[in-house]
Amino acid sequence: MEIQPVNLNEIVGVTLGMLVVLIPIMGATVRFAARPLVEALLQAGVIGPRTQAATDSELGRLSRRVLELEQELQRRKLEAFAPLGAEPSRAIELQRG
Repeated sequence: MEIQPVNLNEIVGVTLGMLVVLIPIMGATVRFAARPLVEALLQAGVIGPRTQAATDSELGRLSRRVLELEQELQRRKLEAFAPLGAEPSRAIELQRG
């Protein structure tokens, strides 16, 4: 039995040529196969946007939390500048200049 020499360029060319055709076919197959799964997950609410709008009480609570965080941040800024003996805005002006 005689062993023929292997031409690596031809093997790579044939492989890439087959992949040009097979990759789009695989992509379409996966897309159509995964579609029922994605739709089921969307209906179950596991993925996707929230369909239920926030209630007024939730928005009120979030608004209060943001206000409290802003007040806490302002208080901490004042405490940070208190040892300097200056107003926060004046201390900032001195740092810039």
